[in-house]
Amino acid sequence: MKNQITQAVKILRQGGAVVYPTDTAYGLAVDATNLAAVKKLYRLKGRNFKKPIHIIAPGKYLNTVKYLSIIVSVNKYAKKLIKKFWPGPLTIVLPLKAIGKSWQMLSAGTGTLGIRLPKHELALELVRRFGKPISTTSANLSGKPDNYSISAVKKQFANSKFKPDYYLDGGRLAKCKPSTVVAVDTDRVRIIRAGPITKKQIQNTI
Repeated sequence: MKNQITQAVKILRQGGAVVYPTDTAYGLAVDATNLAAVKKLYRLKGRNFKKPIHIIAPGKYLNTVKYLSIIVSVNKYAKKLIKKFWPGPLTIVLPLKAIGKSWQMLSAGTGTLGIRLPKHELALELVRRFGKPISTTSANLSGKPDNYSISAVKKQFANSKFKPDYYLDGGRLAKCKPSTVVAVDTDRVRIIRAGPITKKQIQNTI
């Protein structure tokens, strides 16, 4: 598996797209700082450029918060949620600070960026080894079901014009709801999408 991760990191550095396992479903990763790679990701999925794509940031709690503060505004509510639920199935949408073109594309003009840290060993090792943020979006064609095995991903993309460049196989994943998505503003936290982490858990944390 070490060699597979090494190859996946190589592909990411070359601007390629990698299928990888998460704690919910298989995801698609590209280098979030590479504008050409981000464009490729949208084309690969057939995703509308007006729809944002989330990212995974490298590092453990303290390093992650420090790193994220360069990209987004991380307030006290976000810090509490990160400390309590990461790694885990929680995506936190925060005000965007970074001004690079890839960040603007990922945010789709919303002025915010969704970030999470999945609780899956391979996903965590991939982003740790890569050392930069990667995209986290389901490894499927836009509007199609999530995939829980590499064979299912390959089948869905079989007739597609664009295909992923590498598959990091984590075996068959247990079917799970997509991550809970919350938007954290200056003085409030809003649940955008219900998921494995409940509203009550969120409220009890903040």
